[in-house]
Amino acid sequence: MVVAVVALGGGVFAPAQTGGAGQPGGEPAGQVGGQAGGQAGAPTGAVPSHRQADNVAIITIEGEINKITSYSFQRRLAMAEAGGADAIVVDLDTPGGEVGAVLEICDAIRNSPISNSVAWVNPQAYSGGAIIALACKEIVTTRSVHMGDALPIRPDLIARFMSMEQAERQKVTAPLIAEVVGSARLRGWDEFVVQGFVALGVELWWVTDTQTGRGMAVNEAEYRMLFDGEPARTGAMLAATPLSGGGAAGAGDAVDAAPDPAAGPDDAGGYRPAGPALDALEVDSTQIGRLSQRPVLTGADRGRYRLVGYLTSGEGPITLNADELALLGFAANVDAVGAIAPILSDADLQAFMGAKNLRRIAPSWSETFVALSTSMVVRGLLITVFLVMLFLEMSHPGVGVPGAIALVALVGLLAPPALIGMASWWEIGAIVLGIVLLLTEVFILPGFGIPGVVGLLLLFGGLLGTFVGETGGLFPDSPTEQDNLLFGLLTMVLSLVTTVVVMYYLGKHFGSLPILGRLILSDDNDGADGLLASIPVGDSHLPAVGEVGRAITPLRPSGRGQFGDRVVDIVCDLGYVDAGSTVRVVAADRFRVVVEAVGSA
Repeated sequence: MVVAVVALGGGVFAPAQTGGAGQPGGEPAGQVGGQAGGQAGAPTGAVPSHRQADNVAIITIEGEINKITSYSFQRRLAMAEAGGADAIVVDLDTPGGEVGAVLEICDAIRNSPISNSVAWVNPQAYSGGAIIALACKEIVTTRSVHMGDALPIRPDLIARFMSMEQAERQKVTAPLIAEVVGSARLRGWDEFVVQGFVALGVELWWVTDTQTGRGMAVNEAEYRMLFDGEPARTGAMLAATPLSGGGAAGAGDAVDAAPDPAAGPDDAGGYRPAGPALDALEVDSTQIGRLSQRPVLTGADRGRYRLVGYLTSGEGPITLNADELALLGFAANVDAVGAIAPILSDADLQAFMGAKNLRRIAPSWSETFVALSTSMVVRGLLITVFLVMLFLEMSHPGVGVPGAIALVALVGLLAPPALIGMASWWEIGAIVLGIVLLLTEVFILPGFGIPGVVGLLLLFGGLLGTFVGETGGLFPDSPTEQDNLLFGLLTMVLSLVTTVVVMYYLGKHFGSLPILGRLILSDDNDGADGLLASIPVGDSHLPAVGEVGRAITPLRPSGRGQFGDRVVDIVCDLGYVDAGSTVRVVAADRFRVVVEAVGSA
């Protein structure tokens, strides 16, 4: 099956919206007790013109986000565009996932010609789900939700989570900071709060402008510019989220450095870190792509702002519930007094959007199939089946059925990863060349030499490469690709061990197995040779190199031969040998005995 990959066109749009801070016609963002974020309107009553849409397409993102999720989302978004939708709703119920896939989905949302986009947190949007929600024009919620905690983590081999070292986390955090700050500047979210979703050490206080009523978060340096005395650090409005893996914020994570109130204001167009712990991040301002609308606070603003409270300590990533999303200006489904009016069903959503038609676009069965076939368990099983059947085909040439099964398993290994960009031409070429070299070693060159070794290396290297993806060669030291390599290597090792055990068992008992024994093509002359039934097959002593015997079955190129009173499985090194021909041993080991014809019966 083909998973449609859509190259979304159109330039980056800058939609006029009611309510984002600094947006045309917007109300103050984060207004406490008013319309949160300025994105006014409740699910009932008149629908604002910037939100109203006749045809609304709902695209769900459920479960872990990966490359398949990204491809599926882009395909469904293209369907919505082609179908005439004038608004999309991203229905989120996800714990997060791969950074690359999340950023692709965010780019698709912003670059879509459908500028009216709504994130429906239903009921959770952790990690990458929160980043995707921030990329949308508006955010709505159900009654009990959680959104945030996008701190970069990495799984270990048993699928638990562990905290990353500070230097490693900073390397991954920088592009995420650029992503969420860019979304904040486009959509009107608070720049400092969104940084607290993806980074530690974001210690903030919430203040309101007494002249405009606009709420905003300030860091310690800005607090000291606006207020006298030491900053209050008790009774945080947001509870600190425990770090994944149970760790605490380490040195360099918390805000320990003393701020410099005399420092000059930051460049309004560049990256503006929410706290000293984020100063070391090398955030490319060109990736943010938009000027900041956040006020540059100075000592002249003293007396203009009112302190609401200590927002967060920065000891853990920020996670918000429905009421906190409304308080900080993220939720759009609020009533006249700023309380959440939950969106609980598609009917509520249709009323909120003022839509005439509302349609859900579900993932296709082929995308579900690709997701299943690229799981570690299925891929490990396919690798084992492929290697075992390849062994059977090589040890019993001409059978055909094991070779066909091996081919099907190989297609199952390569086709789904190729559809989602995890297998490129060099990996497929390496696997094919490795198989060719192994066949050459078995059927043309006796023994096991350089072609066999190179063939094995190419085969396993190509298979391992399909776990990494097409970007693995560009950033092999990135945490994501290191994890992919580690999981791939673990899967390969387990599959190889399983394959060796199965090969050993089949090598001993293949002929006696009820079904597999029938896969060997028999020659008509085999049944006429009554000696075979009475001659014991010995496997305790191999014939010596140079020993002469005779073929008691046709060698095409494998069969059986008699050397003295022993009958052993043999394979000729070149061509076919008729039954009764004299043969001489040219190579022998515990896996096979190679002979050459020296005469005919």
